[in-house]
Amino acid sequence: MKRRDFLKIATGSAGGVAAIGAAGARSSPTSVAMQEEGNNTTSGNGTADNGTAGNDTAGNGTESQEGGGGEPQTKEVAVGPNGQNVFEPAEVYVKPGDTVKWVWEGPGHNVHATDVPEEASWDVQTEIADPPFEYEHTFEGPTGEYNYVCDPHVNLGMEGVVIVNESGEAPGGGEEGETELHPEEMGVPFQAHFVGIATVLMMIVSLVYTFFVLKYGESQHASAPNKE
Repeated sequence: MKRRDFLKIATGSAGGVAAIGAAGARSSPTSVAMQEEGNNTTSGNGTADNGTAGNDTAGNGTESQEGGGGEPQTKEVAVGPNGQNVFEPAEVYVKPGDTVKWVWEGPGHNVHATDVPEEASWDVQTEIADPPFEYEHTFEGPTGEYNYVCDPHVNLGMEGVVIVNESGEAPGGGEEGETELHPEEMGVPFQAHFVGIATVLMMIVSLVYTFFVLKYGESQHASAPNKE
């Protein structure tokens, strides 16, 4: 095979795979849209009109409780779990009106508020206690950081903080921070990713073969039939 012929074939193959990838990427969102449209058609068969969505399911507060909805919540902090000199979790987000409950799981600890926002009334210093022992406090505000320590183990870094904000969640959503979304959860069909990966791999393979052909030339056994 001549170098010219090989380049034509390699270029055509890469272009064909790229075209397939583009077609797959265009068609996949369309199929998702069709599925969504079909789901809307199913939901429009009278299920929403018969009062299911408008009755107590939406009005009884069930959804607001699942998403917070302003209802007071209680979040728990373990004190000295597994024999460690830590508060777990060390950082807790709450909204005004929420309660934090500290539960002793290890001996010889206490909760001592050290640095709180101005006008805050939280100035606790519990006794040094062993389990079973609990202490709880409802944070009415103001918003800000409420830092506390364990007096016997402050030098070992046993510190914690309660952060009061309007949402009761960490920036980015949720106490544990923003979670990574799966491609399908971002609205991108998973098939399109396979097509894109295959396209890139084929282009790389074509470029590698082209490089070797251009650098080392044609094989003496790959000449044209009419060439001596």
